[in-house]
Amino acid sequence: MGVPSRVAFLAFLLGAGMLWGCASTKTDGAGSNLDLITREQIMQTGATNLFDVVNRLRPRWLQVHTTRSFSMETEIVVFQNDMQLGGPDALKQLSPEIAFEIRWLDGTRAAATLPGLMSGRHIAGAIIVSTRPHGGG
Repeated sequence: MGVPSRVAFLAFLLGAGMLWGCASTKTDGAGSNLDLITREQIMQTGATNLFDVVNRLRPRWLQVHTTRSFSMETEIVVFQNDMQLGGPDALKQLSPEIAFEIRWLDGTRAAATLPGLMSGRHIAGAIIVSTRPHGGG
């Protein structure tokens, strides 16, 4: 590979890396954040529990897409504010009226930011139910 080819290749890699870094917040064609369900969206569903809200608006959040290891269970966890509630079925016990917003964290972000997740299992992702605005009491 000649010098101009290497420079072009490195420029391509740099550009691709910048795009990858900027793509951490996924959006749909209408500009909606695919990692967030807002209070307004929650209430518009008419659902009777948060499992149904998520299933209607972001069904992929409820599905484990990969298995990292045969020796570790792969799962999705649910948190309400800072408290772990369990798996996705825990959402069936929560009323839409309590939720300010619902967020999705992929497994890597969840393991890095949420307490108590590395206990012999692989986290595919986390669904975070906030009952108050960020920074609120």
